[in-house]
Amino acid sequence: MIRRFYGLVRRVSFRQLIDNPRAELGRVLGWAGRRLQGVATTVAYGRPTMPAWLNDEMIALASIEPELLGQHGGTARYRHHGLPLVTRPGEVYRQIVAAIGERRCSHVMIIPWLVRGGADRGALYHLQAWVESMPAADVLVILTEDTASPWIGRVPAGVKVLPLGRIADGMSLDGRVQLLTRLLVQMQPSVIHTINSRVAWESFRMYGLALRQHSRLFASLFCDDEDENGVPVGYARSYLRNCAHYLSGVFCDNSVYPGKWSLELGVCRSLFTVLPFPYDRAAELKDDEFAIDSRARVLWAGRFHRQKRPDILLAIAREMPDVCFDVHGVSELGSPHPAVDELRRLPNVMLRSPFSRFEDVATPHHAAYLFTSSWEGLPTILLDAAAAGVPIVAPAVGGIVDFIDRAWLIDEPDDVAGFVERLRQLLSDPALRRSRRREQYDALLVGRGWADFIGILGCVEDYLPELQQEPKSMSRQGSAK
Repeated sequence: MIRRFYGLVRRVSFRQLIDNPRAELGRVLGWAGRRLQGVATTVAYGRPTMPAWLNDEMIALASIEPELLGQHGGTARYRHHGLPLVTRPGEVYRQIVAAIGERRCSHVMIIPWLVRGGADRGALYHLQAWVESMPAADVLVILTEDTASPWIGRVPAGVKVLPLGRIADGMSLDGRVQLLTRLLVQMQPSVIHTINSRVAWESFRMYGLALRQHSRLFASLFCDDEDENGVPVGYARSYLRNCAHYLSGVFCDNSVYPGKWSLELGVCRSLFTVLPFPYDRAAELKDDEFAIDSRARVLWAGRFHRQKRPDILLAIAREMPDVCFDVHGVSELGSPHPAVDELRRLPNVMLRSPFSRFEDVATPHHAAYLFTSSWEGLPTILLDAAAAGVPIVAPAVGGIVDFIDRAWLIDEPDDVAGFVERLRQLLSDPALRRSRRREQYDALLVGRGWADFIGILGCVEDYLPELQQEPKSMSRQGSAK
C-alpha cells in the first residue's frame, strides 16, 4: 500500500494541480481506476492478462501511437502468456544418457515392451542376428512404455536395455517423442529398427528427415488390425504413407500384406522384405498315432479377444457336443469377451489355465488344434502346433496361407460349418491326421531355419554389418545440455 501511495504521489503534478485542478484530479483518478481494475482482474482470474508495467507503458505510449489501445481504449484486447519454467525433460534426459553410458551404440531396437507374443519373438530374433555380427555392447534396446516386460531376460547377454518409458513416467507422448528423437540424433546409430512402438513411429513421422541423415531407419509390420466397424487400422495405416520416404526398409513375416499395403496405400513394393521367422524350438516328426480315447479332444489356445473370435469357438463347440474342447485362454484387460461366460456353461468346454509354451498344453489326446481369427500376419503359435504334431484347422486369413495349403484352410473366418466339417474329417480319418501332420512338419522345415533368416537379413543393405572398429563414445558426439 505504501508503494502504491508513493506511486500515486509521483503521478501528481503540483503545478498542474494549481493551474488546472479539475483536469489534474481527473487524470489521477483515472490512473487509480485503472489500478483498481487491474486488482479486480487479478482476483477474478488469478493474474492480470499481462504484467502491470507493460500495461502502464502501453497506456503512456498511446499518445504517440493511438492504435495501441484500439477504438475503445484500454488494453483488454491483449493477452499475455507466461512461459512456464519446466526442467523435468532435461532431468529425464540426463538420466537416460547416464543409463546408456558413454559408448555409442551402432544398432538400436525400439519396442514398447517385451512380452509373450509373435512380434516380441521377432524382436529377439533380430537382436540375436545383430549380436552375431557385432559386439553386443554396440546394441541398445529401448522400451518406450512403462509396462512390465516378462521376456526381458531373453535379451542376448551384453545388450544394453534402456527403460525409457519407466524413466519418463508420466510424460506425454509428445514429450517421450522429443526425448527419443534427441537421443537418436545425438547417438547417430547406423541402424534404428522399430517394432510396434508408437513413440518411435511418431519420431519417424515428425523428425524422419533429421534421423536419416546419419541412420538407416527400419520397421517391422505384420498385418492390419480392424476397428469395431471392420475398417483396417494399425501402424501401417497410420504411418506408412508419411514415413515411407524416410525408411530404408520394412520387414514383414508374410507375403500377403506387403502387396496389400503397396496397392492400397501407394507405397512402393520394393520397400518391403518378406522375412519368415525362424523356428527356434525342437521339432520332430511324430509317427505314433494319437491316443484318442472314448471322447475326442480338440485344443484351442489364445487370447480372449475379438480378433481371435471366441464367439466362433463357442458356435463350433455348440455344434459338436460329443467333442471335448480344451480351451487355454488369456483374458484381455478391460471388459471380458461376452463369449467367455457362455463357454463356461457348455459341458463339453474345459476352460484351462493360461500357458507359456504351446508344447506344455498340447498332448497326444488332441486330434486337432482349432485356430480361430479374423485377421493375422503369420501367427507363430501355428509353428508351435506344427512342431508339436497337432493337425491345424484355421481360416485363410493373412499370412496363414504362406504356411498351410489354402485348399485345407477355411475360406471365411465366420464359416462355422466349414470349421466343423474339417474337425469331423480329422476325428474320423487317422490317415488324414497323419498326412496333415506330415505336411505341417515339412512346411516348418522349408525356409524357417536360422541360416535362412540370417541369409535374408544379409541381403538387406547395411543392416548386418561386419565387425567394425571400436565405436566412438557419446561424449565425443556431444553431451546433454
